[in-house]
Amino acid sequence: MALATGTLIKKYHVALFINTGTSLVPVWTRIQKSTDNTITANAVTNEFDFIVDESPTTVLDQYKPSLSQPITMYKGNSDYNFFFDRFFNLKTGDDAVTDVLIVYLAEDVGGAYKAQKSSCVVVIDNMNPVESTITANINFNGTVDTGTAVVTDGVPVYTSDVETEYNLTVNVKLSSVDVEGATVMINGVSKTTDASGNVVFTLIDGTLYTIGATNGTNEIADVFTGASATTTMDLVLI
Repeated sequence: MALATGTLIKKYHVALFINTGTSLVPVWTRIQKSTDNTITANAVTNEFDFIVDESPTTVLDQYKPSLSQPITMYKGNSDYNFFFDRFFNLKTGDDAVTDVLIVYLAEDVGGAYKAQKSSCVVVIDNMNPVESTITANINFNGTVDTGTAVVTDGVPVYTSDVETEYNLTVNVKLSSVDVEGATVMINGVSKTTDASGNVVFTLIDGTLYTIGATNGTNEIADVFTGASATTTMDLVLI
């Protein structure tokens, strides 16, 4: 919903999402229980003392944004689960890398919102049981991509000039009967079907995927290329 001109932009108008899935099958989990929403630009500059000038010249080379997130520890909350896992397992290297998505809900563009997406490194700072927080630094990593996001029922779908995310609804059946509670896995991300036999994944247009489904007894597997024009897929267990 577009904000009227003159509306004061507040903390909940900037939505922070962390990818708790994989790079090919993102699961965007909103950071909710943080008490800070400051995005620090972190300018990277160079000084050149040119011989024709009396004083040095400052050149702004780039920005390297970061966020410091004190997550209030509510057991079972999705953002706490994600950051506690990184604290408990002391993840490093590639295991510390994921994606961050920032959606500016005050900046609407044709039914979507302006958004930034980047790879990021999650660096755990501290766990403070006295204040009931885990503080993590989210450091943008590499090139920051700009685009738009559509948010439906709290779930964003991001679109940029480089790549397009889309939602794929997978329906699992045994013969002609919808299967509730079946496990569907796409490129390492597992989800469970609902009462209608459906489960929704966010995929990237043009990417090759391996998909499998099972009810514990019957199963099926296949390979396909993501296509944003195809938003549903039927899997019949055998």
